[in-house]
Amino acid sequence: MVAFRNILVPVDSSETSRGAAAFAMALAKRFGASLVFAHSVDLAGAVSVCATPYNVPDVEPIFQALEDESKNCLDDAVARARAAGLAASVVELAGPPAGAILDALHDRSFDAIVMGTHGRSGASRFFLGSTAEGVLRGADVPVFIVPAGAVTRAADASAFESIEVALDSSEPSAAALQCALDIAVPGKTTVLVTHVVSVHEVYGMLGAHRKSAPVALAEERDDARALIDAAADLARDLGFPAEAVLLDGPPAQRILQLAGSHGVDLLVLGTHGRRGFERMILGSIAEGVLRGAKVPVLVVPGSAAAAIASDVDALQPAR
Repeated sequence: MVAFRNILVPVDSSETSRGAAAFAMALAKRFGASLVFAHSVDLAGAVSVCATPYNVPDVEPIFQALEDESKNCLDDAVARARAAGLAASVVELAGPPAGAILDALHDRSFDAIVMGTHGRSGASRFFLGSTAEGVLRGADVPVFIVPAGAVTRAADASAFESIEVALDSSEPSAAALQCALDIAVPGKTTVLVTHVVSVHEVYGMLGAHRKSAPVALAEERDDARALIDAAADLARDLGFPAEAVLLDGPPAQRILQLAGSHGVDLLVLGTHGRRGFERMILGSIAEGVLRGAKVPVLVVPGSAAAAIASDVDALQPAR
C-alpha cells in the first residue's frame, strides 16, 4: 500500500494553485494525510524582472509585496484545510521556486507533492509552469500535477471514477501502476491500462536488432499485450473493473486521446522507462502528456520506484 501521509503542496495566489490545493485536500482526506503548504519568495528573480540597465529598483517594497503575498496565500490555504478538518502547516521558502521546493523535499519527510501548472504572470508569480518541470526532474517522490481547469472535473480525489495508467515494463511504470491501484476505490474506480507502440521508434531500432519491420512490430505488440493484460488481470483480482488498451502512434498524443474518449479523472505514468524495444520513452512522454492533459496527472519518477511496494516481476512480458 502506497502511504501518502505527508504531502507537500506548493501554492501561490492563482486560481490554478487554489484548485491544486483543493485537490490535495481531497487526497489528504482519502489517505488521512497531513498537508504542508509552501511558497517561495524569489526576491532576486523579481528584481531581475523589474531592473533595467539604467535603473535598479528599490528592493524593499518589492520584498514586502512578495512577503505579504506569501503570507496571504499560505494563510488562506491553511485556513481552508483546517476548516475541512485536516492537519495543515506551512513552510516559507526562499529563492527560485523549483530549487526551493526540492530543498524542502529533501530536508523533510514527504510522501508526495501536489502542485498546479500555469501560475499567473507578473513579477510576483510562482512560475508554476516551469517550476513543475523543474520539480519533476529532481523529485524522488510521486508528483501530482493539476493543470488549469482540471479542478471542476476531478476535484474529489477520493472518488475517481476512471484512472488511466500508461504502462511499460520498467520498475517506475510498475510503481505507477501500484500507486494507481492504491488510489483507486473498489466499487467506484475503473482502471484503464494502456501501452502505446511507437512504430517510428521500432523502425528506428531495426538496424541494431537485425529484424524485419513486421517481425519487430509483432514482437513489440505481443510483449505489450502480455504486459497490459497482466496488469488488467491484477486490477481485476483486486476488485476493480479493468480494461487493457493497446494502441499505435505518437505515445503522448494517444494517451491523451484515450483519456478524453474514456473520460478518465486521473492519468498515471512512470518516468525513465528502460531502453530497448520495450521502452516507452516515458521521460519525454511524461512531458508531452503534462503539456496537454486536462485532468490531474500523477508522475512516479524512477528515483521513487524502489520505495513503492510493487510486484515488478509479475508485469514482465514472457518471451
